[in-house]
Amino acid sequence: MDLHGTDTALAAREIGVPDERITTIAAQIDGITPANGANAAPGALAEIAGLVAAGRLRVPIAASFPVEQIRTAVELQAGRHVQGKVVIDL
Repeated sequence: MDLHGTDTALAAREIGVPDERITTIAAQIDGITPANGANAAPGALAEIAGLVAAGRLRVPIAASFPVEQIRTAVELQAGRHVQGKVVIDL
C-alpha cells in the first residue's frame, strides 16, 4: 500500500507484484485499485464505528486540534512522522 505519492506502488509493480496486490490512497494509477473509501462496501463505515464503540478496534489519536489551529494540524501531518491520526475538532 502506498500512502504518499506513487513511488512504492510503482516500485512494487517493477519487481513483479501483481496489480491486484497493490493499492494506494494518494493517487490514481491505471490498473491499481485505489483505497480511498469511494469503493467501500455498503455499511462498512457503520461496521467500523461499531467495532470502535465496542472496543474491538482501536484508532490511535496522535493529536487533536480545534479548527482554529488547522494550520498547525496540517503542518504536523505533513511532517510524516505522526504515530496515529490527527483530529480536527469542529
